Amino acid sequence: MDTSAAVRSALAALDGAHDLGAVVARDDEVVLQLAASLDDAPIGEVAEVRPLRGRAVTVKDWLDVVGFVCEGEQPERTGRRPTRDATAVARLRGAGAVVVAKTQPGADHPIHGRCHHPHDASRTPGGSSSGEAALIGGGASTLGLGSDSGGSIRLPAAWCGVMGFKPSFGLVPTTGHFPRVGGRADGRTVIGPLASELADIETALRVIAGPDGVDPSCVPATIGNPTVVDIGRLRVAMMPEEPGWPVAESTGDAVRRAVDILADRSAAIVGSALPLDLSESFDITQRYWTRSNLTGAQADRQLWDWDRFAGRLHRAAADFDVVIGPVVGDVAPSARPLTGEDYVFTLPWSLTGWPAMSLPMGADPTTGLPLAVQIIAPRWHDHVVLAVAAAIDAAVRAASTVR
Repeated sequence: MDTSAAVRSALAALDGAHDLGAVVARDDEVVLQLAASLDDAPIGEVAEVRPLRGRAVTVKDWLDVVGFVCEGEQPERTGRRPTRDATAVARLRGAGAVVVAKTQPGADHPIHGRCHHPHDASRTPGGSSSGEAALIGGGASTLGLGSDSGGSIRLPAAWCGVMGFKPSFGLVPTTGHFPRVGGRADGRTVIGPLASELADIETALRVIAGPDGVDPSCVPATIGNPTVVDIGRLRVAMMPEEPGWPVAESTGDAVRRAVDILADRSAAIVGSALPLDLSESFDITQRYWTRSNLTGAQADRQLWDWDRFAGRLHRAAADFDVVIGPVVGDVAPSARPLTGEDYVFTLPWSLTGWPAMSLPMGADPTTGLPLAVQIIAPRWHDHVVLAVAAAIDAAVRAASTVR
């Protein structure tokens, strides 16, 4: 495999996507040197050992990558250069991948400027894994890493028409995330992959998962095999429609199409199994966001309400295997500051720590912009999300081919 040629092609694609404003740091000379060293490595390394050998990947700027600056949340340039890779980045590199660029961590960033939507520059790509979603949606990258606290992988993935996976909390170490996160400081934030193909999502997830001996919240959970999941035996719950949180007709149609695909595979639809209240999860999250202003009693109450919310859904999971719902209420809007309301459909699954994925579902018939659905499963059932995504994705692609 000519890694150098693949990396040169990836760098040229980044050149072509310059106007997206999605890339915040490059060092082509160092990247090409790394690619050449992989070309010089023994050919006998099998795919199982280095499953990403020769792949060019991009990484959200909040994840440390040696050789690139990482500003984190700072409002000005600091020139900070990490001396260690984030664990997830080191594992991608250990699997043979070459990091070719750091990407925009926000749709409108105080240091890096504005990141544009890949299909309509007047619209927002979402955030905060904005650059990853925009690059992959625009075809300038095929695989990258982002981070997700309340929807920061899933929302931009949905708006840009790419796949974005939020793993179970505790499956992937967050070591090397800058700003620093942890289980007690933030029991929501995870690192996960974005990609244009589902096979790359699964490969990357298996590469980056597992304890690193540093992140105390990361446990030795095993990722199951999606291919042994029997879609026909699954019980599918739908996120309930709530009057205060409407969705566009095309978004609702996408969710119903996804559910119908599973029903056609003999999955059971259990409509009333999900005791979800979006306003409740939004309120708990809002209080979390403003926790520095809470009194001790108010902070204690917020944690109590969070535990009660997560516990209720955990108990209800005895009656279903997977949840299907919107990622966001409508297609990407015109460029504007994002609000908490934009994330209302993704917030519940950050509070529970459950795996959730944004899966493309074709284009909105009016605007031509991407549609998506959210696939969620109880914690540690990441393989179920992958299996359901594969079933829906295959059906959507087949239908598209027929047309």
